[in-house]
Amino acid sequence: MTHDSQQKRLEQLIAQLKAMPKHASLVFGEHNALWQSLGFSQTQVALWLASLPQNNQQKEQSLTQYQVSLDISAHLVSLLQQAGGRMPLGQVLKKLPAGTTTSEQQIRKLAQQHAQLDIKGPFLVLVH
Repeated sequence: MTHDSQQKRLEQLIAQLKAMPKHASLVFGEHNALWQSLGFSQTQVALWLASLPQNNQQKEQSLTQYQVSLDISAHLVSLLQQAGGRMPLGQVLKKLPAGTTTSEQQIRKLAQQHAQLDIKGPFLVLVH
């Protein structure tokens, strides 16, 4: 697939998604050849979708945007308990449950809102 055809298909897909938003797994499955040609995994497609302007405007508070939920908070607390109370954010991102799509910024935001989590420099820490 050439760069121009990839760009056209992405533009068409963006137009379709403006009219009818879809979950990342559907977009990944329905346009698999495009994502393979770009070398995108399903997680990368989810991040790409979350970065689209209409998704950021319409789903600012939506859990589906980054799939961050209370379950993730519990997972983070458990991870930190196993790691002695602190872990680098980059490592935390690698230890999230399969299929979880989030970013360092979202983890920082979640830590600010959670009583047991805090950020100290590049580390996510457990508050006792």
